[in-house]
Amino acid sequence: MDIQQASHAPWQKMIQQCFLSLYELPDDKITDSDHFQGYDFVFEFSGATIYLLVNTVLMQANKQEVDNAKVREWRKEVVNQLIKRHAQIYQKNDSLIVDRIAATTDKAVYFIGLTSLSINHQDNQSGHSSYAVGYEYGSRFFAEDCVLDLDDEQSILQVFSHQNFVDILNQLVTPSDLTTFLNFHRRQLSSFASFQNESTLLKQFLQSPNFHQRAIRVQEQLIDSELIEQVELRLLKAVEPNQTVFADALMAEMQKNTGMWFKLFNSVLERYHEAGTPLPNEQVDILVDESMYTYACLVEKILAYRTMDQDSRWNGYIRHEHSYHVFGRHYLMVFYAQDDSSSLSAENVRLSYKDLLSDTNVQLQEPVMDDLFLLGVEFRPCEDSVNTEVYLDIFHQAGSLIDESTQRLYDRLAQLQAQL
Repeated sequence: MDIQQASHAPWQKMIQQCFLSLYELPDDKITDSDHFQGYDFVFEFSGATIYLLVNTVLMQANKQEVDNAKVREWRKEVVNQLIKRHAQIYQKNDSLIVDRIAATTDKAVYFIGLTSLSINHQDNQSGHSSYAVGYEYGSRFFAEDCVLDLDDEQSILQVFSHQNFVDILNQLVTPSDLTTFLNFHRRQLSSFASFQNESTLLKQFLQSPNFHQRAIRVQEQLIDSELIEQVELRLLKAVEPNQTVFADALMAEMQKNTGMWFKLFNSVLERYHEAGTPLPNEQVDILVDESMYTYACLVEKILAYRTMDQDSRWNGYIRHEHSYHVFGRHYLMVFYAQDDSSSLSAENVRLSYKDLLSDTNVQLQEPVMDDLFLLGVEFRPCEDSVNTEVYLDIFHQAGSLIDESTQRLYDRLAQLQAQL
């Protein structure tokens, strides 16, 4: 048997095909004193930093040598290499560790180890052949074969196989949902909880109250600020015991709607880019770092257009939505009027979106929102079918505190408009 280390090519492909590409730090930023040095990849999200170590190994072996025991031995060797590398790198960054302990920061840090194991066969009859080994780990593997250092939860190396991690990314879709799962996974490791493999743990996470608690906490803040009246009943039901069937159905709907959202969102980015007016990276970052539940709620309001009466479609209408990931993010959804003379027609809204966002900012002063987005929704008939295409416009404004005199002016304008 011979071991050959391979390049980072599979990992680069994984990064390029998902949201991680947006958050990968360039080399000049990775070497900043604020970051741990020596990791293969670093990703900076709004609420977390992920450090990645990767180990791609190509095993040279005859077919007769390969069995379950041998694959387990190879997996153990691959993971042990990662564990040793992480321990050495982490200790070399001792000054940063001390600084982080002393600093008051809410930004989470995760250390991820990814492994890829392929076997290359060479024999006289079939010649050369190779294949990737599909596998997962589970808690038993780390209890018996590769003992992780669990003394400090914040420094735990969370190990996944390449195939398994790609599947996790495909199911969780967003940075906020990924980091919430990583926190859940790390807690399972540090508490010595038993789980068969990472796929079953992901399924358990998606069915558990842990997934929906963020949305519930944000809604509780909205209630405290008198912006909504109650937590959504379906969220409360999804976290109740013995509601697995309901939680599964809700998750399936969320994942479907999230897929629809990203199709819309990617078409907007492409359209803006082709027009020479790309959406600023800061706004793309905020919108990508939402939660699946937020996307699902936005898409639900778009799909509800089919049930609206003709007057609403003709004159246009407005719906409001809040982020379910972070408190302080508001979405003003304007469904464009079919009547070109309406103040809510696509042309008029594109000209007056600043006024609409400013009015929304005035209404949301207690508390002031961090970010205000106007989503313009337009339905157009397809030229080659009976279907309808949806086009999205995205406008942004940072929330701001207005003074009393400006507030009185807006109140007076509102009174005058009401008298017209």
